[in-house]
Amino acid sequence: MHPSSVFQDDDKDEALAFISAHPFATLAINGERGPVTALVPLTIDKLGGTLLGHVARSNYFWQAVEKSNEAGIAIFRGADAYVSPSYYPSKVEHGKTVPTWNYLAVEIRGKISVETRHDHMMPYLTALTDKMESNRDVPWKVDDAPKEYIEKLSHAIVGFSLEINEINFVKKNSQNKSEKDKQGVVQAFGASSDPAEHALALEINRTN
Repeated sequence: MHPSSVFQDDDKDEALAFISAHPFATLAINGERGPVTALVPLTIDKLGGTLLGHVARSNYFWQAVEKSNEAGIAIFRGADAYVSPSYYPSKVEHGKTVPTWNYLAVEIRGKISVETRHDHMMPYLTALTDKMESNRDVPWKVDDAPKEYIEKLSHAIVGFSLEINEINFVKKNSQNKSEKDKQGVVQAFGASSDPAEHALALEINRTN
């Protein structure tokens, strides 16, 4: 993640809201033979201090977690887009411009704990489905499926929790540019058909 303080957002509540809006994460931990990753949706527990998720029992990630004493990392990505120097009025004025990439992302670091007992899987399942189904007119619930079916599937997954010990919220979105160049990016992104560019244009205007 970009280390510059210019792009950092220290608002924890906003970071958690970002995670809630972009729950599909890249997880990483150091394994015995190098980094091990997993792509999983994560939800925030009710106290806001832990991320909950699960992986297939056949996924090596959870075994790497059990063997590692190091912290894990979860990265949640929002909109991202290429920024052409041609968007900047300063290109015409002095030409001292180069391409870059704007993006929004949250990085979480903390200890990961694994739960392998199949009869303890329900909290990891219901937290995700309740969150993702909450806006539907008729939300689906785990109890809607046959009990025997869920029982069988629970043997095939492993739950885990990631403590939120460190938050790094990066909004690299032209903050280091002049107001004229920012608006050049907004104009270019706003005229694009790419939803990510539209989102970044709105974010520039919001933070201004």
